[in-house]
Amino acid sequence: MRILSLKIKPVAKITAILYAAFSPLVVLSMLLSGADYLRLPLGLIAPPLAYFSINFDIQRPTHFFSGVLFMVIGSLCYAGTGWVTGAVGVLFFNFIARRTGGIDSSFVATSAPPRTTSSQLT
Repeated sequence: MRILSLKIKPVAKITAILYAAFSPLVVLSMLLSGADYLRLPLGLIAPPLAYFSINFDIQRPTHFFSGVLFMVIGSLCYAGTGWVTGAVGVLFFNFIARRTGGIDSSFVATSAPPRTTSSQLT
């Protein structure tokens, strides 16, 4: 069997979840740095291949609650960035896989347990 294409939504969803899960570490490191402005990206980030994003430069939070709000907004921005990055990655994969014949793969088929009917129960 060969993999010739992937569905966009599931892969984009997974990358969005991964970007959102790791974003608190990135945002926290930005908050702990001495920078006057903090930058949140929204767009395609796939280093070292591509970096096409809109950057939001936000002034450093001065209060605890504004820092928490920055963490929430940062997680949302990184989740959106992950979704876009995953979707574009799948589009590139599908484009290249169709032209090169795909990727060899092997699957292990698992059989479902046999179904019992009402006549077998009595």
